[in-house]
Amino acid sequence: MTKDTIDTAVRLGLVAALIIWSIAILAPFVTVLLWAVIIAVSAYPAFRWLSRRLGERDGWAAAIFVLVMLGLLIGPIVASLPSFIDSVRDLAGELQSGAISIPEPAERVKGWPIIGGPLYELWHQAATNLTALLGRFRPQLQSVGVSLLGSAAGAGLAVLQFIASVVIAGVILTHHERVGLLAVKLFQRVAPESEGRFVTLTEHTVRGVTMGVIGVAIVQAILAGIGFAFMGIPAAAFWAFLCLLLAVLQISIVLVVLPVVVYAFYSFELFPVLLFVAWNVPILALDNVLKPILMGRGVDAPMLIIFIGAIGGFLSFGFLGLFFGAVVLVIAYDLLIVWLEDSEPAS
Repeated sequence: MTKDTIDTAVRLGLVAALIIWSIAILAPFVTVLLWAVIIAVSAYPAFRWLSRRLGERDGWAAAIFVLVMLGLLIGPIVASLPSFIDSVRDLAGELQSGAISIPEPAERVKGWPIIGGPLYELWHQAATNLTALLGRFRPQLQSVGVSLLGSAAGAGLAVLQFIASVVIAGVILTHHERVGLLAVKLFQRVAPESEGRFVTLTEHTVRGVTMGVIGVAIVQAILAGIGFAFMGIPAAAFWAFLCLLLAVLQISIVLVVLPVVVYAFYSFELFPVLLFVAWNVPILALDNVLKPILMGRGVDAPMLIIFIGAIGGFLSFGFLGLFFGAVVLVIAYDLLIVWLEDSEPAS
């Protein structure tokens, strides 16, 4: 073995060790950093608009962006907590005193296919002796309570991670020119002929998915919250925030809206409840209309490719996969088209 071979092997080993150690150090922060990049890319147009209005003061624009984002994130939580705590306290008091009154089920419930008989018996017992019914399902309720506590702890950690991502995104936006140049150089090293095309594709895809997922979720949550508030639903801000979380996670907000509608039928007059239902029907269908339009906006790729990438990424890798699944599939599609065009024989 020659001296040059040994030197090369040592250098490669040191480089490999450096890469492995770097990955191990950054691993706990990967999710936070990826979210920071997504937030920065999505917010860049609004950030540049604000920076120009402030006389090209990128630092001030980034600081305002961080404060606004944290306000939008923390504000609904803080606003809904007192009402939610009061509602839980009132519910617990009513359960202990037996003041909760559940109406008797209608006889026609017995005639429902499959579930009619068991549902009628369960409903009847809840209406006549709710305390005994709750005692019957005490082990299951305790298990659900433990699961809810674990979910609440996980949600709290996710909120803290998102706050950190917003702050890091502000730093990225402050140094956007250097970060953008670094991204272009990185893509050019991987694909020298791209000339920044993949950077543009990535930017537009991330923004399209953000508008299609986050934008539609915000619109649905705001409209649903307006309906809850006008109907006088207790803890309306909390339920609107829950709609936002479900919509962002690509879960239909019908899981929140339907129980609220049932509660409204038993608590309010029929006519306003019918108006409330009419208000919510187009809200539930909103994502089916707006999402395809917004996700494909500005991206030079078929909408089907973006949609399959987003949903497939979500199913495979969770919520982050919504963005990176779409980006990866759009870039792969673009490379495939370029390869097929280059392989065509010249006429």
